[in-house]
Amino acid sequence: MTTHLCLIHGWAVNGAIFNEFRRRLPENWHTSAPHLLGHGDNAQDFDLLAAADTMAANLPDNSFVLGWSLGGLVALHMAARFPERIKGLILCNTFAKFQAAADYPQGLNAHSLQRMTVLFQEDYPKYLRQFLELQLLHNADRKQILNEILPDTMRYGTPTALQSALAAIEHADARQLLPKIATPTLLLYGGKDTITPPRMGEYLAANLPHAEFHLIDKAAHAPFLSHADVCADVLADWVERVSQA
Repeated sequence: MTTHLCLIHGWAVNGAIFNEFRRRLPENWHTSAPHLLGHGDNAQDFDLLAAADTMAANLPDNSFVLGWSLGGLVALHMAARFPERIKGLILCNTFAKFQAAADYPQGLNAHSLQRMTVLFQEDYPKYLRQFLELQLLHNADRKQILNEILPDTMRYGTPTALQSALAAIEHADARQLLPKIATPTLLLYGGKDTITPPRMGEYLAANLPHAEFHLIDKAAHAPFLSHADVCADVLADWVERVSQA
């Protein structure tokens, strides 16, 4: 049986961010990396539920879905709304709720992302490069990785939905959905991530019924770039186990 994997990118980038990672996955897998609403060549405003419904509409039944950062939030809603479509969920450096609250100390504030919005609108290529350089800071091959991924990622220009997608991040709260999601879930997090720190993944692990937490100590917010081979191996092993269960 063919393994179908849909990879959903995060805020301010597009599906091309996964181009190199997809090449490291098993050759017999069928993978796709569509653009979220308002990203890539999609000019719509971002809406969380509309994004989840749009992504799910194009999934074969029993697909695996990998969501990174904002894409993970979309993937959580897909699993809650269309459980029959998703055989396994991979959540990479993501969150059920981004903003901190009295009953959610795991959260942060969105001020840094608001600053990034201004910078991306000012000079998208320059500040996207700087952002990704930080995520690859501890990788000796960072220049090569950037040269491989940036041309395809940048060719769409500044995403049109920076503000509406950021608003979704600021206001989203998927905590009430978690106990209802019975889909097997792999949680992949970077130990050096300050945007979605590991405690956000630990919260998901404690509240999703069938979750497995995996920490890559020296990775930051984009482990599928900085530690691509490790992520690919962990993912392939987990997908095989879930497929055989």
